[in-house]
Amino acid sequence: MPLTVLQYKIDRGLKELAEKLAETLPSIVAPNLSLSERDLHDGKLTPDEIMVWCRESKKADQNGKDLEIIVFAHDFPERRENLEARKDTIIEGVRKFLSDYDRNVTAAVWVLLAPTAYGEI
Repeated sequence: MPLTVLQYKIDRGLKELAEKLAETLPSIVAPNLSLSERDLHDGKLTPDEIMVWCRESKKADQNGKDLEIIVFAHDFPERRENLEARKDTIIEGVRKFLSDYDRNVTAAVWVLLAPTAYGEI
C-alpha cells in the first residue's frame, strides 16, 4: 500500500489543481510501481492500492516546489533496480496532467523505498 504525499503551495492558487491531481495520482503511480510478476498486495498494484494525502505547504517550509509529490513504497529489489526509470515515468504522467492547465508551476517527484509493513484494523 504505497503512500503518495502531494504538497502544494496555497499562495500560488493551486488548491483546485492539486485536488484534481490527487484524484489522478493513483492511476499514474500504480502502473509505474507495480510488479506484475508478484501477487496483488505483495508488489503488484492497482490504483486502489495507492493512498494519497493532499497537503498545503506551510509558510515555514523552505526551498520547496509549487507541487511536490513524495511516494513512499516498499523496497522490493525489482523496484530498486530500475527506480530512476520508474520515477521518470511518474514525472511524465504528472507532466501530461499539468499540460491540461495553463499554469506555470514548478514540481518535483521523489520516490522513497524502505522496508514497510501495512495492516488494516
